[in-house]
Amino acid sequence: MIKKIFYALFFLGASATMHAQKMGPELFIYPELRTFLLHPAGQAQSLAVAPLGEVGALSLQFDDVSANTQALNYTWVHCNRNWNPSPLLSTEYLEGFLEGQLHQGTLSFNTYLPYSHFSDQLPHANCMPRISGNYYLLIYEQDPNDYLVKYPVVFYENAAGIQSSIHKTADVSLTKTHQEIDALVDLSGFSVQNPFSDVQLSLIQNRNWASLRTLAPRYLRNGSYDFDYNNGENAFPGTNIFRFLDSKNIPVPTLRIPKYELQDLWRAFILPDKPRGIDPFVNQDDARGAYVPRKQGASPSTEADYIWLDFWVEDLERSGQRNLFVVGDFNQYRQAEEYQLVYDEKEQAYRGSVLVKQGYLEYHLAEWDAETQRWDLQYTEANHWNCPNDYTAILYLREWGQRYDRVIGYSPLRTDGILGLNIQISTP
Repeated sequence: MIKKIFYALFFLGASATMHAQKMGPELFIYPELRTFLLHPAGQAQSLAVAPLGEVGALSLQFDDVSANTQALNYTWVHCNRNWNPSPLLSTEYLEGFLEGQLHQGTLSFNTYLPYSHFSDQLPHANCMPRISGNYYLLIYEQDPNDYLVKYPVVFYENAAGIQSSIHKTADVSLTKTHQEIDALVDLSGFSVQNPFSDVQLSLIQNRNWASLRTLAPRYLRNGSYDFDYNNGENAFPGTNIFRFLDSKNIPVPTLRIPKYELQDLWRAFILPDKPRGIDPFVNQDDARGAYVPRKQGASPSTEADYIWLDFWVEDLERSGQRNLFVVGDFNQYRQAEEYQLVYDEKEQAYRGSVLVKQGYLEYHLAEWDAETQRWDLQYTEANHWNCPNDYTAILYLREWGQRYDRVIGYSPLRTDGILGLNIQISTP
């Protein structure tokens, strides 16, 4: 039985301006459920965003390190565009049954830490959303109020095109450090009474829900709604190239892991890191913070081992005043204590050990800003306007007389580096 230790992360914030709000979904995963991966099938580097009505559109995987194999239940909870529960009844937004059952877990084989691996394709035909919008996927044993997982998912209608672009921000104070996302949306086929309250565009950087920006259209131009702002409302810190590790072939040393040691579990001693806040930008390819469990010559699902990653980050300030975390896709950018680095005064460094499933892992070192409810990378990684990042644009519409927010458009946007310019058109 899963040991119920609670920790939760709320990505919530106050309004930045009357047009741009900072708010987002709650993301909760029991600590004994590890390596939680939910993404469109075949698109591991994408948010959990799927077309409405497509059975099995999302690939779900996770491990239970308590080695529980019993089948778990799940359901969907419909939300408004700001991730609060909508007023709809379950029967109004779900087809089939109100809950479904995941496949039973499979026990790991020949691993130092026994675990059970769960894998499934969602939604099932007998329990799936009937309307578009924001949803929480709840996974639980018996009672949905006593959930093991609460995870944000978006189901969209491919009904409206989003023309988006990424470039240097128009705000001169952010020109060297930020990227601006502009968008044009054609809603000529929809009934829009008040675009400033009925239409919303959400933007997310990489797979980090804490980066969420929400915007109302700024004005109408040539029949299209324009989301081009000039004061940083639609600007994102450019971040930096992700640091990386590869532990697929333990105990063979790699570029970043010169040494492994077998204790109760394998322990990987990572080369020392240091803050990059004042370093010049060096452009190179990365996978935008991706995490891919894998083991050389074996199945990553049930044969990959869980290992301890030992992090050591030099304190260039010699102050010990920083509140550092390790974040990336591997932990969904959660502000959980297990990912925090603790200051070692003797070593004059921040240190910590993180339990992960072996494989390829990218990460940033970050500080949590309690005021903005966002990760701050300026000291640890720096922000560069021309750093490659992925973005997701999601378009919401509340039509006249409706009690919920539809998602009528979705567009991924990728910039591949130093030119910092890319345009993508998503058509219905």
